[in-house]
Amino acid sequence: MLVATLVGSILTGTATADEPVNTEQLVAEMNQRIATIMRSSPIDGVIPRFNQAKSLGCLDATFRVHESINNEFRQGLFAQPGSYRARLRFANASQQDDSEKDIRGLSIKIFGVKGETLWGESGIQDFLLNSYPALFVGTPEDFLDFIRARQEDKMVGFFINPFDSHLKSLWILFKARAVHSSPFSIRYWSTTPYRLGTDDSMAVKYSVTPCSGTSEPPAGQPGKDQLSSAMKAHLDRAPVCLEFSIQKRTHPGDMPIEDASVIWAEDVSPFHTVATLTIQPQAFDTPEALAACEKISFNPWQSLPEHQPLGRMNEVRRETYFSASQLRTKEAPLTNW
Repeated sequence: MLVATLVGSILTGTATADEPVNTEQLVAEMNQRIATIMRSSPIDGVIPRFNQAKSLGCLDATFRVHESINNEFRQGLFAQPGSYRARLRFANASQQDDSEKDIRGLSIKIFGVKGETLWGESGIQDFLLNSYPALFVGTPEDFLDFIRARQEDKMVGFFINPFDSHLKSLWILFKARAVHSSPFSIRYWSTTPYRLGTDDSMAVKYSVTPCSGTSEPPAGQPGKDQLSSAMKAHLDRAPVCLEFSIQKRTHPGDMPIEDASVIWAEDVSPFHTVATLTIQPQAFDTPEALAACEKISFNPWQSLPEHQPLGRMNEVRRETYFSASQLRTKEAPLTNW
């Protein structure tokens, strides 16, 4: 809807260049503005997420770390083969109607992980991914500009103001938003980089894809809930298999840490599969299951040190995600599903 509005009509709006702010000030302003936006748009009396607003479903899964992994990837969660209980949330980034173009999200919470975490609860590792390999904004400053424009209803000014435009962001959104037949047929990427190991010598990104040889999932009933319907149709027929892969940063000049809008080229550094996610048939669309799905929260810093988030975009996500989750769940625990 956003891009369609921008492309279809030119509205008035202005964007101003602000003086740089430090990270603490930047995060404080983000939190205040995000809270205002969230409070202003309740859905059926529920405060929605700022991003990934519509839950398509939360599902139990098994995350199995493979035995045959390249030695350089044997760190943290991937150090030893084994199986873990996981919880997956599939979501739309902005649309409540599944039939509309949008970016889709996949968040993964893995339980029973050995080792102390950087933040949050012990024994839990989160991974957050989107259906496009880059974010539409590359830096925290750009993201703050977007939040300001969204709150002040100056979105066109954000994207095409001749003095301070974000045309690259508009182009990324144009490419990233798509109509999808099933969340199980989508490829997902972490978009931001992460450490792999106990120092900063290796940075990686993650991807989740349908398992090799998987046939196209059945389509759901057309309409605003067609993606949830497609997941149900698939699980009524068979389990779901997804592969979890790692991409190594091999060319720092072309694979920046601090610009999340840059795609790391796969022809230069391919992804390597290290684990498999299996989703068994289950009921995920009952009122109780959907209510529980709304309460679950994810944070990239809910992580082992070997998978520490890297870059300033990830740095600000720690506090903004936590603040938004506290507002949304009314000071409830982070994982209260």
